[in-house]
Amino acid sequence: MAPLLAQAPTSAPATPSPSWTDLSLLDWQSWGFEIRIGLLWILLFVAASITIKLGWPYLRRYWRGVRFKGVKLSFKGPEVEICPDHEIRRVAYQAWVEIQTRKAGLLFDEEHDVITEVYDSWYQLFGVLRVLSKTIPAECYANDDDACKLVKVLLESLNDGLRPHLTRWQARFRRWYAAAIAKDEAAARSPQEIQRDFPEYAELVADLCAVNKRFVNFAADLHALAQGGA
Repeated sequence: MAPLLAQAPTSAPATPSPSWTDLSLLDWQSWGFEIRIGLLWILLFVAASITIKLGWPYLRRYWRGVRFKGVKLSFKGPEVEICPDHEIRRVAYQAWVEIQTRKAGLLFDEEHDVITEVYDSWYQLFGVLRVLSKTIPAECYANDDDACKLVKVLLESLNDGLRPHLTRWQARFRRWYAAAIAKDEAAARSPQEIQRDFPEYAELVADLCAVNKRFVNFAADLHALAQGGA
């Protein structure tokens, strides 16, 4: 019988060396896998990352600079036309939400509204709109006519809208109302009934309703501005 020849062990096929253009994310080898990325793809990834990092400020500035259809806006003074970009739309949207969800954005209801509560809401709105106006960057205010117009109209709503009425009526009415509800007979009456006894009630309410109406119209204009003039 011929002697058995020792069989040389067979070795696994050699793994080919990766090419500089290889891109293989999952390459199964027996029970595992390997990831092969050629040098070309690494260089392209690095170049793309650097390009995005350097170009992002310019892309962002371009995106912010996209203008939408003009919207005519005013509170008490002459109308101004504003062609909003994304920054202006943001501020307009936030201002619209703040007005729409407060007493200033709703017509005064003599049967149910309490004047002191209206004044509390107006005071809060004054602070919110003032802070919101300051969120527009100084660079935009200085170099962008439309941003400048929006800030001026927002400040107009405060200085020519809320402030004159509050200056004239708020302190006088609150002092009178505090004394009125402290009386014994006030316990049997509603706040709405008591406030009607204010000596200048009709004049106060007429002025209050005029301010409310301006804010309702102003909120509608801000909503159109936030939608890009749609």
